[in-house]
Amino acid sequence: MSGNIHKSGFIQLFLYLFVNILFIFKYISRTGVNPVIPALVYLLFIVIAYLGFNRIFISKKDNSFKLPLFLVYALTVTMIIAILIRIDPLSIRVDRWSAVTYFLDNLFHGDYPYAAHTHVSKDNFPSPFPMWYVINLPFYLAGDVGIGLIAFLSLVIFIYYLFTKSFKKTFVFLVLIILSPAYWWEVAVRSDSLSNAILVLCIILLFYLKKFSLERNLMITAIVCGIIASTRLSAILPIALFIFPPFLKISLHKKMAFVSIVLGFVVLTFLPFILWDTENWLFFSRNPFMSQSSIGSPLLLLVMIILGIYMALKWDNINQFFNLTSVFIFIFILTSQLNLLFTRGTNGSVFTDSLYDISYFSLLLPYCIAFLANRISSPTPS
Repeated sequence: MSGNIHKSGFIQLFLYLFVNILFIFKYISRTGVNPVIPALVYLLFIVIAYLGFNRIFISKKDNSFKLPLFLVYALTVTMIIAILIRIDPLSIRVDRWSAVTYFLDNLFHGDYPYAAHTHVSKDNFPSPFPMWYVINLPFYLAGDVGIGLIAFLSLVIFIYYLFTKSFKKTFVFLVLIILSPAYWWEVAVRSDSLSNAILVLCIILLFYLKKFSLERNLMITAIVCGIIASTRLSAILPIALFIFPPFLKISLHKKMAFVSIVLGFVVLTFLPFILWDTENWLFFSRNPFMSQSSIGSPLLLLVMIILGIYMALKWDNINQFFNLTSVFIFIFILTSQLNLLFTRGTNGSVFTDSLYDISYFSLLLPYCIAFLANRISSPTPS
């Protein structure tokens, strides 16, 4: 067992480095600087810092990390605020923030929201599902959906502390976030993709902490899963891996009830947009499924479903869940991008062709970082 934990640790460290070095290569190369040296320096720094941390601070009491945690958190929030103020969102060639903002603009002006094009192109339309706009509504009303970056960071730090009951592990969790170029890219472009993944992790941790059971808490669990499924397609992956093992153990009647509630909730959130215009049925000519499912392959999807079922049945504890979830998301995104490469080719390289979006790999980071932080001072599974 210890050998498996040791192996898993290196897998997660590899995934963390892989995702962040992708960003180093893509964006440093645009400055004219050779990205190889910065990538190597980053790799060595992270490996030495992570592996050396536990040895250096192994005897430190957990409470001694309380003040550093709050100071680093305050510094991080300050940096996020500074970036949000400093960078004009209209100057950014990434349109996730405007997909949310312009959707809500249209909604409040009485126009069909999914017909709103983003600030980047008249051919780019909102892709999140309805509940994601509801969740982001407070930040929109506050004047900047980028505020959500602070809210979701704060939420995950708080819930991760509740999960670990350790200032030390939570400190490592936060430090691994702020040492991630992928995270700061999300902040710089006001992306909400990683925030969505962070929210799903928070919900899973709350399920775990509260010992939610499909047997005892079917209704509330199904509603929460329906909310998650109504944010983004990608949000379904980790919650499905988490819910599937207990789902198999409940009766057929409860299985049908659970699926009906989840699907019913999803349909209910889409219903206002389906019925928005019953004369022209605008929903069927412009809807988020057109964006979120446009790059897949039916065969590839079938293979991923089989792999997902296999991985869902392999985890026995929460660390194994973190490990298998991040590996599954990595495989899912990698195969999707490779499928694009083989079917559509590239215009230049994967770093310059807008068809390829390396930010999807960031979706594994919450689970990867949760695993790495939870292993600090813990040679056995938690």
